[in-house]
Amino acid sequence: MLHSIGVADTAASMAEQYGADVNSARIAGLLHDWDKNLSDEQLFERAKEFNIEMLPHLEDLPALLHAQTGAAAVKREFPELDDEIIQAITRHTSAAADMTDLDMIIYIADMIEPLRSQGNLTPLRTIVGKVPLEVLFLKSFEMTMAHLIHRHRLIHPASLEVWNTYIARERNKI
Repeated sequence: MLHSIGVADTAASMAEQYGADVNSARIAGLLHDWDKNLSDEQLFERAKEFNIEMLPHLEDLPALLHAQTGAAAVKREFPELDDEIIQAITRHTSAAADMTDLDMIIYIADMIEPLRSQGNLTPLRTIVGKVPLEVLFLKSFEMTMAHLIHRHRLIHPASLEVWNTYIARERNKI
C-alpha cells in the first residue's frame, strides 16, 4: 500500500513536470498494483476470467500478469475511469512500443518512487524533469533490461520490441 502511495505521489509530480494530467497519474499510480499480491495460480485464473491472451512465455513470467489482470479488474470495478488510466496500469510492467506520456510516467514512477531501494536509482531520480520524458523512459527501461540480463531472467519477447523501437527512435533523432 505504501508503495502505491509513493508511486501515486511520484507520478503526480512527474505529470506536473511533463505536462500530463496530474489526476490521471495519481489515480493510475494508486491502482497500478491492484493484483500484485495474488499468487501465480490466482493470476492465471484471473487471466482466464478476463480472457487475457496467454502470449508465449507469459506462463513463465507470471509476475508480469498482475498488470494485465489488475487493469481488467480495475476497469470492471471502476468503469468510469478513462481508458488511458487502464492502459497505463496494463503497461506498467512490460511497457509497449507506443507508450503514451501517462504510460511512461507510471512505468518510471513505479521504478523510482522513494521506497524503492533495489539498484542505484539515484541517476534516474536526479534527471526527472531535466531530460525529455522519452529519454527518461528509455534510461529506465535500459536499467530494467540490464537487471534482467544480469540476474539471468527471462525477457518477454514484447520487451525486445519495445527496446528496438525506442533505440531506433533515438538513433533517428541523432
